[in-house]
Amino acid sequence: MLIQLLLGSVIIILTIIVQVIILGVLSSFFVQVSLWQSKGYKIVKNAVVIVISVLWLVLGITINTWIWAFAFQFIGEFANLEEALYFAISSFTTLGYGDLILSKEWRIMGALSAVNGLIVFGLNTAFLVELMIKTWGTSRTKKD
Repeated sequence: MLIQLLLGSVIIILTIIVQVIILGVLSSFFVQVSLWQSKGYKIVKNAVVIVISVLWLVLGITINTWIWAFAFQFIGEFANLEEALYFAISSFTTLGYGDLILSKEWRIMGALSAVNGLIVFGLNTAFLVELMIKTWGTSRTKKD
């Protein structure tokens, strides 16, 4: 149990670092395009910025699920990488179909992956809410 908690905690820390870097790059992008975004076709430009942001956040989620998949493969829980990735996506998104399960020796790792997914999706949601407030809120208050 202690090994699972230790390994799972290291993976959670790693994935949070990845996601914070993704958010930092996205924040820098947002600062760079804010002047461009404020002139001209604001609705279209706001939509473009939000679509790019969502796709960038999905990239972070993808990297994080691959990290979990490699971890599950490393500990020998699945016969191939496809199964490990499928389980990682399923548990990270808290969907948890249950058609693939971890052995009793490693089942806490599945729960830790789900906790990690909640944290990452929460960070992404908070970022997107702030982005929506800054983009759509700004365009609505400055009608002239």
